[in-house]
Amino acid sequence: MSPIAINQRQLETLSQLLIAGGHHSVAELLAASLERLVSFWPARSGALLYISPYGETVRLTHGPLDDEATSLIDQARQGFARRDDGGEPIVGSYSLDDGRDLIELPLQSGGQGVGLLHLVVDGHHDTAREGGGSTLDEDLLVLLVRAIGGEADKIAMLRRAERDLRELHLLYEIGQSLAVNLDFASLLNDIKLRAPRVVGAERCSIFILDEAHGELVLEIPGETRQFRMPADRGIAGWVVTHGVGQIVNDVEQDSRWYEALSREADFVTRSILCVPMRLKDRVIGAVQLLNKADGNPFTDQDMQLLTTLAAQAAIAIENARLYQSLKQEHDRLLSKEADVRHAIARDLHDGPTQSIAAIAMNIEFIKKLYKAMPERVPAELDTLAELVNKTTHDIRTLLFELRPLGLETQGLLVTLQQYVERWRDPSGADTRLRLEAPANIPRLPAEKEAAVFIIIQEAVNNARKHARSDVITVYLYVEEDTFVASVRDRGRGFNVGAVEGSYSSRGSLGLLNMKERARLIGADLRIKSDPGRGTTVELRLPLS
Repeated sequence: MSPIAINQRQLETLSQLLIAGGHHSVAELLAASLERLVSFWPARSGALLYISPYGETVRLTHGPLDDEATSLIDQARQGFARRDDGGEPIVGSYSLDDGRDLIELPLQSGGQGVGLLHLVVDGHHDTAREGGGSTLDEDLLVLLVRAIGGEADKIAMLRRAERDLRELHLLYEIGQSLAVNLDFASLLNDIKLRAPRVVGAERCSIFILDEAHGELVLEIPGETRQFRMPADRGIAGWVVTHGVGQIVNDVEQDSRWYEALSREADFVTRSILCVPMRLKDRVIGAVQLLNKADGNPFTDQDMQLLTTLAAQAAIAIENARLYQSLKQEHDRLLSKEADVRHAIARDLHDGPTQSIAAIAMNIEFIKKLYKAMPERVPAELDTLAELVNKTTHDIRTLLFELRPLGLETQGLLVTLQQYVERWRDPSGADTRLRLEAPANIPRLPAEKEAAVFIIIQEAVNNARKHARSDVITVYLYVEEDTFVASVRDRGRGFNVGAVEGSYSSRGSLGLLNMKERARLIGADLRIKSDPGRGTTVELRLPLS
């Protein structure tokens, strides 16, 4: 290749090419560089191909290119990929019609081939120009093109870092917002509004998996109703079932597309990005973005961002669910406390209060009897004493059932023995309460013995109210380093699953209360019952 003379003006242009700062984008830098190279050479026209470190491709031309030059350039570009060159770049030259040459120079950055530069030039160059000046040889030309490739890489990496930073900041803001929102309905709406901003989508849909019914639940935007569909239908169903995110940039060509959902929401869907919401190894739903706002297809980068957001959303949804569950539990506890207060008031009214009123009436009667028929006073006093003793026993039994103080000093076994001795069926039925336990039952920590006693007491009361059994038996024993307490009756029995499934509508703690107390002390509560075959409530507490 003939050397090219450079005058002062051209040296200034070369300096501008080597100092590429101030360009906002890679395409802007390369377009300006190509234009200056064509002018600087001078060349009739030029073409440039650049592939960024992230696989993004820029193709540019400047000036007219005839069919012959275009065909040669396309052939050179065909199959080109960013790669290690492993040596100095080679400058190529091809002869064209009309005495022109097509010069090919590889763009380099850090020893990698990152693109191609083609210039259409006249085949003959003078060795000197007007005004004199230095000569541009092949090495200097290579240096110039290498500088362009390196600068393009710098800008590409800088813009990617800026984009990543913006996305991370957006994800942080969204994560902070989701973390403090504990209202389930408000949280879902918050995710729908914020998620599209992450990748620039038109709309977001949140699918929540209803495991009990095997359905995906979707709330229609702007409406109070829900849309339900089988958990394995549609693209969202496939994502939830397989736990793998999907990009579908043409839903009409995908056999999994569930068109009924689009009609129900009255929204035209062209493309979908859908990822699962995971909690450890459990999928609880899916986040789905619809239609990129700029019309471009969804990318793997979009999927990575949405996957990160979906992980935050899953935690936030679980937190909201737990908070909602705790709130409901709190409300149930308050309701249970009110029930207990009413029960205590009823027991006091029906028992000790009536007895005390009778004692007061008897005292007044004895006062009058003392004056009229004093010989009958001793007998009436004996009757009064019996009534006082019975009232005292009833009050002590009531206090014992509310808080057996002997638990802390004498332990669970002695307390249960006292409980069985004092127990009576308030309904007046002939139901008997028995205790079977060896004398060497080990002591448990005080708080665990208290919880075990309350669970046994609750189970006995349930059996008394519902079982209609002549005998209720409490068993205590140790089995393979496990403390076991069970309450068994031979009564009517019941369908455990049906009863547990109706708690939300019945507004009562019942079995749920016993299970929660067992969980708090690290125990396992098992309830076995069938209609007509009695009931066994078994508490198993590891001793180790």
